[in-house]
Amino acid sequence: MTIEEDFDNFMKQLGESISEEELKALTAACQDVIPNEAREKIKKQRDLFSYLQKIDQLSQDNLYYLEHALEKICRPDLVTMVMDFRDSAPSSQDLSNVISGPARKYKEMNKETGEVPEEVLTGLAKIELAPPPLNADRRKGRDTR
Repeated sequence: MTIEEDFDNFMKQLGESISEEELKALTAACQDVIPNEAREKIKKQRDLFSYLQKIDQLSQDNLYYLEHALEKICRPDLVTMVMDFRDSAPSSQDLSNVISGPARKYKEMNKETGEVPEEVLTGLAKIELAPPPLNADRRKGRDTR
């Protein structure tokens, strides 16, 4: 089987895992690269994948945008599926084995418990919230009661 056939089979399998409702959400998640009039014409998973290929956002060597879009619609199982395909594809670039960013947590997630190892989480950027602002009167030492 050729690399192109492997990719086509993978995309077909991936498409079968996406419901019609999820297709709408996935298409909306791609609004930054697909204009409204083109999004309205997308009726099947194959249509979306073809359009992404046409605009160079999807290929057997470039699955990052698809991973990002699948992450937006909360399908970590499909993100992992794409990453596994990318890692196993013979044409993958050397950098494909380096998984960075938020998608890494899905690759390392325990599929039974849904837990992610702490060492993976500590490598991800954490957002720290500032303390809530004090009431202006309290800062001046006045009691507001």
